[in-house]
Amino acid sequence: MLKPLNVMKKTKLYLIPLLLMGFVVGCNGQDRGSNANEEVKMEKPDQLGMNKDSLEVQVQQQAVDAREENRSALVAEAVAAIDNVQSALSNLEKKDKEAALADLEAGTGKLEILMARDPNLAFVPIDASVKTVDLVADLETIKMIKEAVREAIEDNYFQTVREEAANLASELQITTVEMPLATFPTAMKLAASMIERDSVDEAKIALYTAMNTLVVKEERIPLPILRAQAMIDQAKSDDASDEDKKKEVLQLLDNAEYQLTLAEELGYGKRDKEYAELNKAIKELKKSVKDDGDSQGLFDSLKTKLSNFRKRIAS
Repeated sequence: MLKPLNVMKKTKLYLIPLLLMGFVVGCNGQDRGSNANEEVKMEKPDQLGMNKDSLEVQVQQQAVDAREENRSALVAEAVAAIDNVQSALSNLEKKDKEAALADLEAGTGKLEILMARDPNLAFVPIDASVKTVDLVADLETIKMIKEAVREAIEDNYFQTVREEAANLASELQITTVEMPLATFPTAMKLAASMIERDSVDEAKIALYTAMNTLVVKEERIPLPILRAQAMIDQAKSDDASDEDKKKEVLQLLDNAEYQLTLAEELGYGKRDKEYAELNKAIKELKKSVKDDGDSQGLFDSLKTKLSNFRKRIAS
């Protein structure tokens, strides 16, 4: 398993709009209670419309699929080259220069094969992981957390801000580590030449420096979006011509709308027209189901919009 040292990290800051909102409130001189009466957009539906365990299984399957998809993209030659570098460092600590040189020669050869295959390849993935961070809450709880963040900003309690803001997350965190092919093989060759000159300490520094150029990329997929997708899929598969099933379909669509509102209030994506369009599409779909209309086209349209939205805010 790759254990990168200090790595360059590309991240997205989802909470900036929230923090800025608190800052603006403070600058405008509004009193602390001005946000206390902020309205909760909608009540949480009483019924889910499907088995809760079944819903969570579908959402967790998304995590499994994401992990498998990212791991299948790993480049075997690059992964092996990293193993060779780590082995070379270990052998240098043991003062076994010959073994370290053999490690670097093997690793460099693997990367040269990789670059010969695709000269334009800039970065290659060498490790991937998926972590689930889930906030089990309703809109009222989210409102309370946001109020706590605003109050902490006004009082300059920035560590409290960090702790409270960390609670505003419900997502799959997909982390991928990539190797830069423009610099890594060169660093390995340089380290090998240093070893041959008996500059072992300099060679170790060169290899550690190369490890520090590994790049971490993070993708965050909101769990409320995944749950909304699962609910819409289930609603589409149910036969709404049956009155009992129609009730379940409408419950599922109510819950999908609620999950989208959760995602918006948690700050995923912008408060832009896409949320409004998705909610409008759900309302049109609910009306069609109630009126016994042909709703399959509306289901397909909603699923496409939601899929595109998920891809945009996660990339």
